[in-house]
Amino acid sequence: MTRNPLLILTLAAAVFVAAAVIAASYFVARTPGDAISRPAAVSVSPGTETVAYTVAKGRSAADIGKDLQRLGVIASGAQFELLVSVMGLQDRLSAGDYELPRGSSAAAAIQAITVKEAVPTLKVLFPEGLRMEEMAVIAEKAGFGTRQQFLDAVAGAKLPLELQDVVPAGAGLQGYLFPDTYILPVGSTPAQLIDLMLKTFVRRFTPEMRASAEAHGLSVHQVVILASIVEREAQIDSERPLMAGVFLNRLKAGDLLGADPTVQFAATLDPASVQKFGWWKKELTIDDLENPSKYNTRLFPGLPPGPITNPGLAALQAAANPTATKMYYFVADAKKADGSHVFAETLAEHERNRARVGTP
Repeated sequence: MTRNPLLILTLAAAVFVAAAVIAASYFVARTPGDAISRPAAVSVSPGTETVAYTVAKGRSAADIGKDLQRLGVIASGAQFELLVSVMGLQDRLSAGDYELPRGSSAAAAIQAITVKEAVPTLKVLFPEGLRMEEMAVIAEKAGFGTRQQFLDAVAGAKLPLELQDVVPAGAGLQGYLFPDTYILPVGSTPAQLIDLMLKTFVRRFTPEMRASAEAHGLSVHQVVILASIVEREAQIDSERPLMAGVFLNRLKAGDLLGADPTVQFAATLDPASVQKFGWWKKELTIDDLENPSKYNTRLFPGLPPGPITNPGLAALQAAANPTATKMYYFVADAKKADGSHVFAETLAEHERNRARVGTP
């Protein structure tokens, strides 16, 4: 019996398409029309980590699938693209801002972004290394009430259970307002935003990071303080763990940290300085270096009383996992002017580095 190759290929293709449709039905358990008509809501269990993601206009299913796989929202971008194609939703992927849970199925992700948000949203991005006063300005511009309402919400916030044994009484929440992109429904209050920021800190500061901090003899609060300094000192991610290692060496020796950002923070305790120079005074004077505030680590040894800013994940990871090093000094490389530093073990070597690459 002679087989017809064209017929075999046609039948194989039909079987593949049928299988894909069945698979799509299995994963989605709904018709394409039903998926389109439902609100863009994803059921998120308490404690599930979510990712802020923006679908830009004109993005293809392949592009979106790759993004979602990279962010850990779905396991396979290829499966996402296939399901979108089989379900005929290529033109129904809706541009907009979404909060998507990590570890979702491709079908759940498709369902979430094939319909516009049922509720208009507010989106705010907090960069790493800002004080809560600076965050308040950004929150106000994003539509979360006034900056004073934001600061009042910070002052009145209830700590998540996981932080109640971490933040010392009276320490405030500086350092624990996790910098990230947040998307909430229009009408959300500053208190709701603060609550989400604190819960995000809890998710991102993992038990493994806490264990590593304890192995280095540091409490979580001490790690947050150290990370806040590293956040303001380091401009290159690869240097953060090494810089944290240098500071840890100084802490163990009972020495001065000598970090200029802490001097800048101490200066802001004078409202007149804030009004004239802002929250981060660029040019420090002799008077600044002799400021008797306990935050001045050029005058007082050890960690300052609290975090000087709200550090991001890279700085927190560096402080919890500092590089084991003999380095004790560092100076910004003014010749490269790229934010990098030159490190040294001895004071003599450090002085040579300062002469070679320090401020002209």
